[in-house]
This record gives sequence, structure tokens and C-alpha cells, in this order.
Amino acid sequence: MVDDWVSEIGDQLPVSPLSVLGFVLAATIGVRIAGESVTTQALLESIFPLVTATAVVLADRFLVAQGISIRDRLTVFAYALGGFLAAFVVTSLHLYVAYLEGTGAHSPLYLLLMGGTLGVGAGTIAGLFDIKQRIATREARRQSERLEEFASVVSHDLRNPLSVAQGRLDAAFQTGKAEHLTEVDAALVRMDNLIEESLSVARSGTQVEETYDVPLAELAGDAWAATETADATYEVVGHRTLQVDPLRAKRLFENCFRNSVAHGSDDVHIRVGPCSSGFFIEDDGPGIPEDEREMVLEQGYSTAADGSGLGLAIVRAIADAHGWSVTITESESGGARFEFTN
Repeated sequence: MVDDWVSEIGDQLPVSPLSVLGFVLAATIGVRIAGESVTTQALLESIFPLVTATAVVLADRFLVAQGISIRDRLTVFAYALGGFLAAFVVTSLHLYVAYLEGTGAHSPLYLLLMGGTLGVGAGTIAGLFDIKQRIATREARRQSERLEEFASVVSHDLRNPLSVAQGRLDAAFQTGKAEHLTEVDAALVRMDNLIEESLSVARSGTQVEETYDVPLAELAGDAWAATETADATYEVVGHRTLQVDPLRAKRLFENCFRNSVAHGSDDVHIRVGPCSSGFFIEDDGPGIPEDEREMVLEQGYSTAADGSGLGLAIVRAIADAHGWSVTITESESGGARFEFTN
């Protein structure tokens, strides 16, 4: 994967450039109003540009609050800066024409500033529309990839139980023995589970529309209560509130718990807690080899003979839908550690 140097530079900036641009313009206009002793003329000339500059700052803060990537926010900034320069040039030309005609203008530099500020507002609106289209395009592309994965997994994994069902059904007709029908039923159940889990991957990958503040401990507790955990134990260390789709987030925890129980000992211990920019789920089981950590999140990958390989694929899909990155490392006890970060 090619390094995203734009995002790397943006992440190093202490303040969002768009907020800085809007704040500087708003502050300059405010200083001018104060310098004019808050006259009616100064207010009439400045109110709309001041509102525009303030709206630009609020728009940028809204993008940050929504978790929009720094790359997309820099795109909006580029549009805003382009709008400023375009308006600045157009206003300059008008002022130059007025100068040639001998009419001139009062406070030409301030007129340039106000024109540029309105250009920033127009550029910001254009930038917001552009990133909205880009986000929609990326989501559509991601859904297309998931549907392709879904079709591939279903067509591949259904062949084996389908062959078993056909073979056992033929044997039942030839021998008249009912035990063959039991195997047919088991194969059909297996096929049904594969279809349901594959559909869950596709559905879980859709972008989350509505989120709610839910304590990490509550999500983990609800998921633990809904999971068959045998003699396994769990604990929540630390406190954090997550903005999530509760049903899908609960499914993420359930699948992580099942994975730990399925691949660990009967008394595996699972820990859940906050980490930098997110949360973690870890256990004291055998862990996941480093060369398999990327593959275990792919559809169809399983080390168990009867595994569908879709449990952790669903985890990845739910994480993607929330805008989280999934990193698999080793826990302090040598088990598997899943970190979910913004």
C-alpha cells in the first residue's frame, strides 16, 4: 500500500488549517469593526463576511467531530483557499478597473479581504460537497468489494456441504437407510449458517448512520451474556464511552469472545479496556502467529476444520463501518490482542 503522505503531514499539524484560515479572517474583520468604533457602516460592510468566516470555523469543527479524515478536511481547506485566491483576484481586477476610471474605492485592502472571505465560504461549500461525493464513492466501492467477497466465499464454501448432501441423498435412495438423511440435514444446516454469516459480513460493512454513546463495560457485558463461554472469564479494565451502533458493536464483541473461547483453553481469560484512541480485547490464549494476523480478518480464513472463517471477517466489517482500524498484536500474557482505534 502506498504511503499516504498527505495524511501523514496533516496528522502532524497541531491545528486544522481550515479552522486557522476562518479564525484569522474572522479576527481581522472583528478588529476592523472595533477600529471603526462599531459604526453602522462598518457593521453593514462586515456582518456577512464575519458570519461567513465564523461558519467556516464551525464547519471544520463539525467535520472533526464527525471523524472525517484529515485528508478529506485538507481537501475542503484546499477548496476554501482556492476560493479565497479566486475572489481576491476578481476583486483586485474590479478595483483596478475602478482606479483606471478614476472612481477608486474606500479601503481597497479591506474590500479585498471581504471578497476573499466570501470566496472562502463558497470554496468551503464546494469542498464539503466534493468530499461528500468521495465518501459516498468510497462506500459504494467498499460495498462492491464486500459483495464480490461474499459471492466468492458462498460459491466456494457451499460446494463441500452441497456435495455431501447430494452424495448422502443418493445413498439414502439406493440403500433406504435413514441415517444418510441425518447427514443431509447436517449439511443443509451448515449451508444455512454459511449463508447467514456471509450476509452478516455484507450487512455489517455498511456505513453506520446513527450512533449512540454506550459505555465500554456495558457493551462487553451484554455481549458476554449472549455468548456461550463455557468456563472462560472476562474483566473490563478502565472506563470509556464509545459512539457506536449498539447492535453491531455488540456483535463485534460477541465474535471476538467466541474466537478467544474457540481457540483458547477451557478457562481462557479475556480482558477488555480502553487504549489510545479506542479500545482493546485481549486474551491469555495461544495467540495468533504474526504472519497470520492480517489473514485472519479475511473472509474464508479459518484454522478449524469446521470453521466458516467469517467470524473475524464480521469483526473487521463492523469496525470498518464505524471508521475503526483493527490491529492484531500479542497480549502481555502471550495471547491475542485486538485493538480498535479511530
